[in-house]
Amino acid sequence: MSKTRIPWQRIFRNLALGAIALIVLATYIIWRQWQIRGSLEDLNWPTAMVAQEPGEAVTATWLGTTTMLFDDGETQLLIDGAFTRLSPLKIAFLRPVQSDIAAINYALSTFGIDRLAAIIPVHSHFDHAMDVGYIANRTSAVVLGSESTANIARGADVPVDQYQILADGESRQFGDFKIKLIVSRHAPIRSGKKEFFSGIITEPLRQPAPVSAWKTGVAWSVVIAHPRGTSLIQGSGGYVDSRLDRESVDVVMLGLGGIAGLGRKYVDTLWRETVVATDASRVIAIHHDDYTEPFGTVRLFPDMIDRVNRSAAWIDEIIAENGNNTAIELPPFGKPMLLY
Repeated sequence: MSKTRIPWQRIFRNLALGAIALIVLATYIIWRQWQIRGSLEDLNWPTAMVAQEPGEAVTATWLGTTTMLFDDGETQLLIDGAFTRLSPLKIAFLRPVQSDIAAINYALSTFGIDRLAAIIPVHSHFDHAMDVGYIANRTSAVVLGSESTANIARGADVPVDQYQILADGESRQFGDFKIKLIVSRHAPIRSGKKEFFSGIITEPLRQPAPVSAWKTGVAWSVVIAHPRGTSLIQGSGGYVDSRLDRESVDVVMLGLGGIAGLGRKYVDTLWRETVVATDASRVIAIHHDDYTEPFGTVRLFPDMIDRVNRSAAWIDEIIAENGNNTAIELPPFGKPMLLY
């Protein structure tokens, strides 16, 4: 009686085909989930007023995420300066990435960034500080921030006199603008009440590098004072209790990224520690957009990443419950908003 031969090759082939089918199915499901996201129109917030004569007012031009160009007609300041856009796969799989020089040059030219005095990242993650070294090299602007931010500049071979490390509460003057950096926290959007890629950058960061190389460093509250008014940029979604109680500002630019997953209580405290503490009468929402979209395309994050509509609804409830007249607005992309 002969033994039946097991067709191993056929078994392995079927297993391989099954694995491929599962991968394709999983990819399709993730892609479909990625398309599910809220709409900007659903937020029901007005768009900030655009300055008709930009040279006669202090303006801020939003260029996605927390990138904001301040301009008083004489001096320009850039919060962050993140013009490179990365695909979700490169971010998810920590693939080596590098700044998009063409995108940087396009942004500098298109939005008239030709009087830039300083670049101030709110912290040192890739979606905030990845491009600062290349922008500095093309504009001669000074990069301000922590040791981590300085190491990003060093990695791009920025001259040593073009980056400065500031201490908590330290300030710098550029034209009529006075910049003060106050130590804050990043929103704890990772499990375990931490942020992604926490820590400091301890040596010059040379590109290409995985996105995880851009560690948080110091998360700052950035106060920009001008004779016509004062703004607070709270772009990291975090806060330190009572840290801003002595600051008085007209406008808060508040980062919403990731805070929906932290709960209503967290959002209430964030609002109290930034908007209420500084007695601001106006809030401009930032860091609500999907930074994997092409530069200039503004869409909310996918629901699987962040439910911005939820945090926006909570903010509306908080404003109503407090009975105040705080105005909250959305920034138009690429247009100079009238600040003061």
